[in-house]
Amino acid sequence: MQRYKKRIKWYTKDVKLQQAISSGVQLAFVNGKGEQCCPFVLCKDYLHDAIYNLLYGTKKSVWGFCYNPNSDSPIDLSAARLLVTNSGDSQMRKKIPALLDFLNQVEQELKIKQTTARECADPPRKYKKCGVYYLVGSKRWLHSPPMVSLYTLLIRSGFVHTVGQPFRETIKKITSHEINAYQYEDRGRLVGAKKGMDRILKEGDRKIFCRKIKDNYPPGMNMKDMHDYMGICAFSDSYTEKYAPKWHKDKK
Repeated sequence: MQRYKKRIKWYTKDVKLQQAISSGVQLAFVNGKGEQCCPFVLCKDYLHDAIYNLLYGTKKSVWGFCYNPNSDSPIDLSAARLLVTNSGDSQMRKKIPALLDFLNQVEQELKIKQTTARECADPPRKYKKCGVYYLVGSKRWLHSPPMVSLYTLLIRSGFVHTVGQPFRETIKKITSHEINAYQYEDRGRLVGAKKGMDRILKEGDRKIFCRKIKDNYPPGMNMKDMHDYMGICAFSDSYTEKYAPKWHKDKK
């Protein structure tokens, strides 16, 4: 992790979200200027909802979440820039090297630019003990909803990784109950994502998803469908074929 801290212009709007989980890793988009673009969310699929609104200039909402491209700080699609924190884990700072080792192994296999991390300066009061971390990864992680969903699932999973251990071994240990997932529900998420993740790792994201980013975020979608049926588990189960048939026409 880089030593000098990143200064952030924090998102200050009071937003009430309906989320299936009540604690754990919190994520938010941040742009290259250091502006937090949306509230911290526990449900990672809000992030591809935000990209949809950005691409189409819409203000569609789901479960209380709405990224407004007209008033919120612009999301930077030139890189996957995320703020990551967990107010319930005062030891989070010590786990960032393991997270990066886990992510970077996956990225090396996909031939994707490796994610880096910096700690943020002056975090909001509730995050003082755990810290907030500024992650920068390849823009390819943003190119389709399943890739956003996979990236954020890998981020959550990487906090129980051991540096130097193969990333597949970490995943195997989580899914077989040999070690606890960082968040209880992520064991099931990893099981559900396996088929899609294996296909992406085997064939490469560029061979599966459309070249133009907008083609991977179909126009006119109901935001609830975008939220519920376009993530990595839905891709794994082919639920996404209804909305993005091109992703599945050459599946093996």
